[in-house]
Amino acid sequence: MFTTFGNRGTMHLGLCLRVLILVALTVPIRAAQPAQETFTLTVPNGPTSTLSGSSVSLLCQVSPLFNVEPLEVRWYHSSNIHSPALLYKDHKIQETPVVPRYRGRVSLTGGMERGNVSLTLERVTLEDRGEYVCQVSSEQWYEKASVFLTVNVTGREPVLSVAEARGGGGGQVNVTCSSEGWSPQPKLTWRNKDGAEIRNEQEVLNTSDPQGLVSVSSWLLYACSYSDWLACTVSLSEEAKREGRILPHIYTAPTAVPGVYKEALIVTLILSLVIICALCSVILCKRRGSMWSSSQKSRNRSDQAELGQRPADQTELGKGPAETEHLIKGAENTVQTPTEQRAAGEEFNLEAAENTVQTPTEQRAAGNDVHLKGAENTVQTPTEQRAAGHYVHLEGAENTVQTPTEQRAAGEEFNLEGAENTVQTPTEQRAAGKDVHLKGSENTVQTPTEQRAAGKDVHLEGAENTVQTPTEQRAAGEELNLNDWHHVKIFKVNILLDEKNAHPAIRINKGKRAHYVKEKDTEKPSRTHLHVFSEERFSSGQHYWEVKVKDGTTEKLSWYVGVARENVDKRPAVPLTPQNGFWILSYDKEQGFHVNTDPQPPITVAKLTIVGVFLDCDRHTLSFYNVDTKSLLYTFTDVKTSNYFPLLSPGRCDKIPIKIN
Repeated sequence: MFTTFGNRGTMHLGLCLRVLILVALTVPIRAAQPAQETFTLTVPNGPTSTLSGSSVSLLCQVSPLFNVEPLEVRWYHSSNIHSPALLYKDHKIQETPVVPRYRGRVSLTGGMERGNVSLTLERVTLEDRGEYVCQVSSEQWYEKASVFLTVNVTGREPVLSVAEARGGGGGQVNVTCSSEGWSPQPKLTWRNKDGAEIRNEQEVLNTSDPQGLVSVSSWLLYACSYSDWLACTVSLSEEAKREGRILPHIYTAPTAVPGVYKEALIVTLILSLVIICALCSVILCKRRGSMWSSSQKSRNRSDQAELGQRPADQTELGKGPAETEHLIKGAENTVQTPTEQRAAGEEFNLEAAENTVQTPTEQRAAGNDVHLKGAENTVQTPTEQRAAGHYVHLEGAENTVQTPTEQRAAGEEFNLEGAENTVQTPTEQRAAGKDVHLKGSENTVQTPTEQRAAGKDVHLEGAENTVQTPTEQRAAGEELNLNDWHHVKIFKVNILLDEKNAHPAIRINKGKRAHYVKEKDTEKPSRTHLHVFSEERFSSGQHYWEVKVKDGTTEKLSWYVGVARENVDKRPAVPLTPQNGFWILSYDKEQGFHVNTDPQPPITVAKLTIVGVFLDCDRHTLSFYNVDTKSLLYTFTDVKTSNYFPLLSPGRCDKIPIKIN
């Protein structure tokens, strides 16, 4: 009995020990994993702001930190609870159901293994502003938190005007400043030429349009003697602001001067029309008098012929028409020869082909000398008539008379008597500002500037006709035509890419060719913007380079080219915008071509193989050209910084190269 009891006691003791050990092992495990059962979300206290057209990250972090990849993450706008902007489930982002306008623009920032469920929203629009809810759910627990997004839109440049103040007392004027297209409500500030802010006697009015954009206006009573000029600044921040200036004098106000000029212009136009009409009337009267005189002479000759004194009587006696001369007493009875009658424009036909009398012009065209009595009867050669602007039509193609310009265009030397008849070459005529149109496209005459821009030598007589190259024109202070690709391509420079300054996923070949390589899973890039800068930097002058973005028929997924200022912020959250020091032309297969402005203007391109980039540091402009069609695509007009660095991107996950041409 004792032995049996001892065995049973031992068995009970062993069972108790097993239970205690199991409890001891279970308690630490449950205590080590409370984060998987309950958790909280951490979001920013204040609103998150961004510029329209840029990218933004809406921060949301699980606390305590643990891997949330097995959980469900849902982001949605507070105005649309049932349709999310992004849904992460079953270890991947779901395509549906999501709001259509967010497709292709949202993603998770990364780091879900460390509890980071932040949302990245690209190409932000004004419609995206508002409250966003971050919701994370497991089988046992869920939590949600709100993030507020404000979208900043920089409005238009202020418009200022000056008007006389009511009452006119104290020499004061009423200065008005207005600007529209802002979000949220901007701040308006008046300053004088010394930079001091003016606060007295001003009013500010803000109004909103249906899209939620704010227009701001202000009125200020100001004495003209206080300052040389006034400045009106409208701003959201130090980076997003617009400024306008004006002279606060009533006599130079934009609302007063154009009216005076308009009235003067109208009076000038009326006087010019009166003078032109008077000149036309005088010329018409002279022509009618000349025609009447010629008609009267013809009637006199007809009367004389009816009296039996016709040259034909002599012809019947056997004398030829060229030998016939009638001299009758009295100048008014002088009978002209057939040639002289033809020279006077009268028709003259004699019987028999051998007696046909040619006009003096036809005789001159045949090489015969024609001398008629009286200076008024001098017959010019057909070429001299063409040089004087008259049309000359002769029978037979072989007698067609070219204009002196056409003869000069054909390479023939041409000299006419008298300086006024000297015929310039087509190039000299174009240099003098005249339009030259010759038959046949092969005879089209370019202007001397176009010939110089095409690399041809142009030699014109006279210093005043010397044609400068576009570079010489710029040196002389003349404006460069940015619309003409031939004018800017002469500033071409050699660009080398800086491999030390490239994104880790970009490989550089000989400083010219850049292509994308697959990023390693363990690689932590210093920035998300995938591009490379050039070794060169520019601070003054004009510079042009070309980037080949397509090779053969293979289409790239994406790329961008442009310039950036020195020491730009390379953090991932900083968007590529002009406010942040980037001026670029971009392409992606879904959206097409666009520049990084707000709003983005549409750029229609049918075919583009090579992009031309022209940077004018002195005038702060950056232009992009389609080299295939030699046409301008877009020009940035306010590219202001001390140093400019060319940059380019071959595109992410796109192994087709892009290179400096």
